Amino acid sequence: MRLARVKGRGVQTALRRAVVIGLVAMMPAGAALAWTPPQGFATAAHAWETGDYATARSLFGRLAEAGDARAAFYLGVMAEQGQGGEADPAAAAAWYGRAADAGDARAAFNLARLLDQGAGPALPGDPARAALLYERAARAGIVAADTGLALMQLDGRAAGGDADAARARLLRAARAGDGAADHALALRALAGDPPDMVEAVARCRRAVARGYAPARALLDQLSAAADPGLLQAATAREPVLDTPGN
Repeated sequence: MRLARVKGRGVQTALRRAVVIGLVAMMPAGAALAWTPPQGFATAAHAWETGDYATARSLFGRLAEAGDARAAFYLGVMAEQGQGGEADPAAAAAWYGRAADAGDARAAFNLARLLDQGAGPALPGDPARAALLYERAARAGIVAADTGLALMQLDGRAAGGDADAARARLLRAARAGDGAADHALALRALAGDPPDMVEAVARCRRAVARGYAPARALLDQLSAAADPGLLQAATAREPVLDTPGN
């Protein structure tokens, strides 16, 4: 969930950054701990969006220590993606955890995603905690969390749902626009007995249209092997994918 970087605004951006840095330098050491930058979160977010990660880390850090869950979330994003330093999944998990504990659903989802499979020796997987976090994020309206939890249930790594319940989660996420859910449903269609090639192609097409890049390779493979009649049937199926029985 990385926001698009916004190009700098020349002199105005430089002056704003200089004012912020200058104010920090002028603060007494004891007062700096309690200092909140002008415009608070907006100033930190602007620095992040323009790629000034050093300033963003500093300002987000002050806000997070003052209890701002949004700032903790963005510190997690920066640590995970290596913005302003080396990527550090363990630090990212710690910041996401702090934000999630304060009620940030995006942080709960990102932490679940990291803990789902783990991220190397520094951050072992924790499927049980990941499932709980996915559930919390899904209840808060994070559509991709339904997909994540459903896939864990289908893999047998999360309790609380059989295959039908997991499929229902995937269908709900797909109806809400999640391309990853369409891709997962396409794979399930291929694994059926017999495989449903029409649904697989239709869902792969929609997953690609929704920007889910991993579906492209499967769609190319299926399309190359399909006859014209199957491709026409998939075209007819796409508009009714979310209706009962499809």
